[in-house]
Amino acid sequence: MKKTFLSFTILLSITMYNCSKDKGPVDDTQQPENVSFANDVQPIFNQNCTTQCHPNSGNLDLTAGNSYNQLVNVNASGYAAKRVVPGDPDNSVLYKKIDGSGVYGSTMPLGGSLSAAQINTIKQWIVEGAQNN
Repeated sequence: MKKTFLSFTILLSITMYNCSKDKGPVDDTQQPENVSFANDVQPIFNQNCTTQCHPNSGNLDLTAGNSYNQLVNVNASGYAAKRVVPGDPDNSVLYKKIDGSGVYGSTMPLGGSLSAAQINTIKQWIVEGAQNN
């Protein structure tokens, strides 16, 4: 009985150690999976883009019901590039405008920036094919 209890205790200790060491620090900049345009991306636009500038600025309306059709596979005003190229954030003007790279002029939103989590959400949405979901 004592031998069985000791074996059980050792096995439980090993299992608990292995489970706890698999968990690393939480990284809130990780890209989410299965990003929804309606539930994840559009709220970012609503919070940061539509109030001041993009209900109509730059011929770009980012309000709900209009934004998707004005972004995906649409030529960007003033640039020889598309606003969003599905699967390719590095060639998407939208992503390059929010990532701070300066490739397509000033970082958006003007006078501020999106959080790392918001930028990663938009990037992942593009990587996943920029679906209207």
